[in-house]
Amino acid sequence: MTDIKKQLSNVAFGGSWSEEILNTAGLNAALSVIFQAADDCVERDVATAELDQALEFIRTKVGKGSQLAAQFLKAVRCPNQDVRKHEAMRIAQMINRWSGR
Repeated sequence: MTDIKKQLSNVAFGGSWSEEILNTAGLNAALSVIFQAADDCVERDVATAELDQALEFIRTKVGKGSQLAAQFLKAVRCPNQDVRKHEAMRIAQMINRWSGR
């Protein structure tokens, strides 16, 4: 993400397109982290700084992002492993839909 910001700062002309590129790249990165966490939540503790950053992006950029981020965190902390993965994946897909993808 930082590399994209650096590359775009070197462009001689600006515009809303550069902000859109940053938003799209940030969303793609956040969704990738969230889906990976949902997939891995049974095998390991996925509550990492990287997941926190991804969910913070969702909170600020996606409608109902705060609610969805809270639901996702609740899902990955569920003590029942089968329910944990199912709910985490379900919420990840909801986040994906609410992000407009």
